[in-house]
Amino acid sequence: MNINYMNSYLPQESIAIMFVALGLAIIGIGYARLRTADGLRLHRWMMSSAIILTMISTFFVMFPSLWLYYAEGYSATSGFSILQIIHSAVGGPVTVLSFMFLLNDLPKPTQKWMQITAALWFVSLALGAAVYYAMPF
Repeated sequence: MNINYMNSYLPQESIAIMFVALGLAIIGIGYARLRTADGLRLHRWMMSSAIILTMISTFFVMFPSLWLYYAEGYSATSGFSILQIIHSAVGGPVTVLSFMFLLNDLPKPTQKWMQITAALWFVSLALGAAVYYAMPF
């Protein structure tokens, strides 16, 4: 059976999950700005939820979709593939850093690394949305 991920419901589910994660991250950033014990606790919960949703989408949809895309023999030099590669190059380090934060393995200076990770995550999310909307159906 030939599976074409482009016509599957999984990319739609993935983009929906990522937009929920975006909302959680924005709320989490707002809680961090309160600089109170409760605000920081809620920041951690919101950001952890966003990280978990992102990882679910990445490992259960994005990686398999990427594998199936190239297994079908598509060119690695097409514009769509280059966009996917850039998205992966930005998103890979963000995934590693986010997982470190999730495990409470905080690099120093923590706030600076969180800001860098958040900025790269937003760029990766925008690139992921571009990949989604550029998919050759």
